[in-house]
Amino acid sequence: MSQEPWTDEYALATRGPSVEWRYGPKDRVVLSGKGLALGIAVAHVTFCVLWGFQSPGWAMVFFFYSLLPVWTIGVAVGSLIGLALRRVRNQWLHVAAFFAGGWLMCAPFGGLSSTGALLFASSIALAASVGRLAAWKLVRINDAAALTV
Repeated sequence: MSQEPWTDEYALATRGPSVEWRYGPKDRVVLSGKGLALGIAVAHVTFCVLWGFQSPGWAMVFFFYSLLPVWTIGVAVGSLIGLALRRVRNQWLHVAAFFAGGWLMCAPFGGLSSTGALLFASSIALAASVGRLAAWKLVRINDAAALTV
């Protein structure tokens, strides 16, 4: 037994791993802040590239004018979808949910686009799903044996 009163050998021997799961016990996949920021950045560039093919001269102007809306809406919607999908282990379902969420969110506003509702909503949905794919390796995954039941 150690002479220091603040150390207990039994407690040191039974302590779990140094990296503990600080989220809910049923949460399986957690999108981190770094993953969310990378996903939004990749989605923004993807969206600008998709629209840059149609009007190359306006690509940089569109990039700068869309910075604030993309990041504002991306943080809000991305964190909400990520929070709703914490219990889903399959990351391909996350990618599909980000595509569906982007499409459903933008379909009503697609009529404002000169190219139509389908192209506008599909480009945002594709950019959101590519952004989620970019954050694939940056999510925190809980592989505890108790969750596999």
